[in-house]
Amino acid sequence: MKTDYLIIGAGLSGLYLAYQLEKMGKKYQVIESRKRIGGRILSLDNMDMGPSWFWPQMHPRITQLIDDLELPIFPQYSQGAYLLENQPNSAPIRYESGFEQSPVSMRIAGGMQSLVETLFNLLPANRIRLDNTVTHVNYKQNGYSDITVDQNNKKQIIETKHVIFAMPLRLLSERITFNPSLPTDVKKHFASTPTWMAGQAKFFAEYDTPFWRKNGLSGSASSHVGPLIEIHDASTFEGSGALFGFVGVDALTRIKAGEARIKQAAIEQLSRIFGEQATFPTDVKLLDWSQEANTATQADYQTPRNHPSYGLPTAAKELRQLHWHFAGTEAAEENGGYLEGALEAADAVINILDLD
Repeated sequence: MKTDYLIIGAGLSGLYLAYQLEKMGKKYQVIESRKRIGGRILSLDNMDMGPSWFWPQMHPRITQLIDDLELPIFPQYSQGAYLLENQPNSAPIRYESGFEQSPVSMRIAGGMQSLVETLFNLLPANRIRLDNTVTHVNYKQNGYSDITVDQNNKKQIIETKHVIFAMPLRLLSERITFNPSLPTDVKKHFASTPTWMAGQAKFFAEYDTPFWRKNGLSGSASSHVGPLIEIHDASTFEGSGALFGFVGVDALTRIKAGEARIKQAAIEQLSRIFGEQATFPTDVKLLDWSQEANTATQADYQTPRNHPSYGLPTAAKELRQLHWHFAGTEAAEENGGYLEGALEAADAVINILDLD
């Protein structure tokens, strides 16, 4: 098989690249190791297990794309008091000033999954191959690269002029064998680049209604007790209630505790903070991203304390001579880690490709 542009990864960056190439009438192929599209974007029953928010005042690319695709949006609910669980066996402290958002966080009705599904549906089905894993990239003297793709232990070679890695830098440095090898400083840089949110776990409790709002609560809280350290209203656009929180213990502790224990402890915590009604969710969900092999490596078990500095080293940019290009949000210079960064990195690749 032969193509002009091979995109590795069907997350937001990869699908957006494919969307742009499709509009230009280019010959391309997208390879995705998961059995689904979206990467770190995943909505289950409208619950965003990955990113939930975008900020129009800060992020023009994602805002414009959502507008172009005519996806309905709504603001993150923030009216009412903010609660702080400061210590065990004590009632939470109530701050009537509430959870003030500046700038305002926006959500997509139906979940962020709607964004990637809409992009996917605009592409021909034969352009995207799921459950296919790239294992080797071999540059040849004719200016093309041979890409080894594995599906259920069956290997295929795809020859392509351009290779676009729309995936976490740390993951590709560990999973893909390159010939010629990546320069040492590039490999070190990629291996030391944290995959944004890869070490996190997100918990959801769903309810028939957002009952806390009637009590003058925003649904936002923080806790020094845990297991959830940051909690927000995750109610749907249609009006059913939900609360979500980030699990505040590290990946190894979560593995040792087990999913059932974390879920039970989280429900008990929500009951302490929001009252007895929180004890009886209609459903609960927990996704530990550190256990997603196509997102995290063991190096991601320890999450960075601050937002990392993202972008590509100069030597990685020089690999353009081999027609190897790096997208994905961790490759973005300004908005790395955000949805905006996924589009920023994709746009940077589009701008340097020979698309005449």
